[in-house]
Amino acid sequence: MRRRGAGYPHEEYESRNDENYYDSEYYDEPYYADDGYHADPYDTAPPRRSSLPVRAARAISGVVCGAVLVLTAVVCGAQYLAGDRGFPGPGTTAVAAHVVAALVAVIAQVTADRRSGGTALLSSAVVIFTASILMLTQWWG
Repeated sequence: MRRRGAGYPHEEYESRNDENYYDSEYYDEPYYADDGYHADPYDTAPPRRSSLPVRAARAISGVVCGAVLVLTAVVCGAQYLAGDRGFPGPGTTAVAAHVVAALVAVIAQVTADRRSGGTALLSSAVVIFTASILMLTQWWG
């Protein structure tokens, strides 16, 4: 801001009891645009909401992804406790399968949550397919 004061009458300066006087017309200079000065140039319309099938697939695959994470924690915990107590646990193959399935499911779920349309549906299908293969090979097989 520009500092003013010396060029103004003495009584106006004393009435403010301020050593610095800032010009009220400072922002009326030509390089301060009135229209859109405070507008955000990147402000766009709000994002469209996904369709009902995409939101339903995301919700179902989110629950399934959470279940895979819980199962992974249970199997890893059982393997840890089995090693401490001296009895056979699920085994390293089961632990590895659960960890890989959890990684695939989480990556696919994050992709489903961040994308829209067919990509989200395909990512949700990957989560459900991964959980199905995990259940068939490690729990029901």
